[in-house]
Amino acid sequence: MKNICKSFFTLLLASSAFMIGFYLGKEKIISKIPEFQEDFAEKE
Repeated sequence: MKNICKSFFTLLLASSAFMIGFYLGKEKIISKIPEFQEDFAEKE
């Protein structure tokens, strides 16, 4: 039973770390988009 609990906890920890990384990466990409659009509007 302890091995099942450890496995479940490890899986939960790994998936939560993946989701946090995915969310932060998505935020980083989204934050770059408006800067690019502003630079493009200034060049015209």
